[in-house]
Amino acid sequence: MDIRLVIALFLGSLLITANGTAEDALSGVRIVEGIVQQRPPNTRQTLGKRYVWNFKGKSYTALMTIDIEKYNSYDGKERYDIPQLVEEGRTTLGNLTREFQNMFRQRREWSKQDRVDFVLSFVQSLPYTHDDVTTGYDEFRRYAIETLIDGGGDCEDTTILVAAILRGLGEKTALIFTPGHIALGVSGNFTGASVTHNGTTYYYCETTGTGWTVGTLPPSSGTTVTDVVPLAPSKIATTPKPNKIITPEPTPRKPSSEITTPTPQTPPIKTTTPEASKSETQADTKSKSRLGTAIVILFILIGLGISTVYFLHRAFKEQREY
Repeated sequence: MDIRLVIALFLGSLLITANGTAEDALSGVRIVEGIVQQRPPNTRQTLGKRYVWNFKGKSYTALMTIDIEKYNSYDGKERYDIPQLVEEGRTTLGNLTREFQNMFRQRREWSKQDRVDFVLSFVQSLPYTHDDVTTGYDEFRRYAIETLIDGGGDCEDTTILVAAILRGLGEKTALIFTPGHIALGVSGNFTGASVTHNGTTYYYCETTGTGWTVGTLPPSSGTTVTDVVPLAPSKIATTPKPNKIITPEPTPRKPSSEITTPTPQTPPIKTTTPEASKSETQADTKSKSRLGTAIVILFILIGLGISTVYFLHRAFKEQREY
């Protein structure tokens, strides 16, 4: 065998091992019950973050140490399709997923729904932000680590984040697309709003706002599903080990049935489109403009009337003096 080929294979194996152990951008993660006031210190290499949220009447704190160089490497990185971003997040946030696993081992009384709801409550605690406000771009897809460190995102960003964590926990999930919105579906023995795709039922998981549990459909959400994209479950190992990123096979996208609920849902909240809002604003502006014009004309007529009376009176007085 050519010595150059041997050296290349050896170096390649070293790179694979290095990438497998250094893929995670979180060098330290700890989740505890209660509110912890202090956060991990910032250094030249790491950034300390603290997250506080509520679940079932109790407060929880997540303390994280982020590798700054790894986080900065996402600047200018290509924005792939959503399943690839989810897979990237599954490996990048491996230590966070393992800490969720540790928490679940401590809470053995929690059901599967409790575990999924706990992850949802963590992601829902991040603020909702519009892409064009925080990034200057429309429909700017964030990597999971960016949503976590930037402190929020839109429905697309938080869905990618929660999908990355739940995939790492071994849950069978799918992306659920509705007009103008995206959410996550989780397969399991749940109840509530769901959609069935290729024989698998996925229960609706809202990632924006707080308090939404598995199977709960917000009143303002539509029930018409435009697409369902399954994500293959891929559980994160309990201990770090080399892990090759596997891109899911593309799934043919076709319109699916509506989201079904066991009980009638509250009618969707009526929303006003930007066009309608613009029309209403223009109509209101025209109405105010007409009123203002009428008032000005009235004052002009009054002024003319007073001036006319004054000049007539003066002319009559001068005539009498002559």
